[in-house]
Amino acid sequence: MTKLDCNVSNCYYNADKKCSKENILVEGAEASVPTETSCSSFRDQGCRCSASNSAKEPKDTLEVQCRAKNCTFNKNEVCSANHIGITGANACVTAETQCSSFEKK
Repeated sequence: MTKLDCNVSNCYYNADKKCSKENILVEGAEASVPTETSCSSFRDQGCRCSASNSAKEPKDTLEVQCRAKNCTFNKNEVCSANHIGITGANACVTAETQCSSFEKK
């Protein structure tokens, strides 16, 4: 499990700069820099998705699935970092988010 800091302030799942989802997915299979990654679990606060977490309780740690195969922390598509950050303060869509902890192998 990974400790996650979320600075995507308008994400539905952001609760006090932590994520209220059980897990997230970082995309960017061919990424070589953080800006080529994204958090595909991002949902704009305006979205009224049926799969949303209505409790919005922040999680201290969560599972981070990772498709960024060039990241040093990717171990069989699961993030092995102890602590990561997701950024994109004014994101409106998934592509405007990123895993700021991405490190190229």
